[in-house]
Amino acid sequence: MEIFLGHYLFYLNYIILGALAILSLALILKIFSIDIIKVISQRKKSFHIFVIFSLGILSLLGYRNFKYIGVENYEIPKEIIQSKNGLKFAFISDVHLNGKFDGEKLRQAFKKMEKQGVELVLIGGDFLDNSYKSITDDIKSIIDKTSFKHGIYLVLGNHEYYGGIDGNIEYIKDLGINILRDESVKIEGLTIVGRDDRHNKNRKSLNELLKDIDRDSTVIVMDHNPQSLDELGDEKVDLYLSGHTHKGQLFPFNLVVNYMYENSGGYKKVGDTHTYVSSGLGTWMIPYRIGSKSEILIFSGIDMDK
Repeated sequence: MEIFLGHYLFYLNYIILGALAILSLALILKIFSIDIIKVISQRKKSFHIFVIFSLGILSLLGYRNFKYIGVENYEIPKEIIQSKNGLKFAFISDVHLNGKFDGEKLRQAFKKMEKQGVELVLIGGDFLDNSYKSITDDIKSIIDKTSFKHGIYLVLGNHEYYGGIDGNIEYIKDLGINILRDESVKIEGLTIVGRDDRHNKNRKSLNELLKDIDRDSTVIVMDHNPQSLDELGDEKVDLYLSGHTHKGQLFPFNLVVNYMYENSGGYKKVGDTHTYVSSGLGTWMIPYRIGSKSEILIFSGIDMDK
């Protein structure tokens, strides 16, 4: 019942926010004594042409922002990197694989990563949109064709829980993807801590997860929802990687998520921690983005031997 309600209440939030935006606009027009119905009726033909033209432009722009995968390159600050060979890794989030959004975009993303010499891929949750049963493409064949030296590691998101967490976990493991569920792994001077999603009420606190890690390594925390940035406090975390927000996906929802999260998208330093929130590789429900873009974040370490 909780999964059912969570999934559909998430959709309902967007509907309510849209209705509130329309109501706010109507009130503003009323305050300034603008009779929008009268104006439209007097210039009906011009208004129709304007609406059709505007929707066409927005549709083309929105679809392009979804379809085109941007690549953001970041150099990890020299004072925190402990990798001895300049390890390059990528971070993506919110792929939202389902029957409609199949593996083609994921295939393109992996090719871009390989072209840039990425050795390790991190996925920040919502890899699946709902249940793995709705996916029609052969994702395993796409994963099998990749050649990342240190493989692919993933944390779970809220949508993995919505679709049935046990079945989704088995499916992801069968793809050859490593799941970090309140676990950590050390790779060439990097300690990657993967938090389970907030939907697991028994997940460990950040303090518990960091208690026994190697403090001399570069500490990277992956947590699907950036709301958990509030838990940082004085904890020593070098990089904090999240997704979930889609950076609002469609204007004006980017303004809403800006208000909701300390970091709703992109880079922000919180205390001594460098935080990055991905706007996502895929999208939720519709393949359009206005005010955001599909992206891959690529991090380059410093070669300590040079």
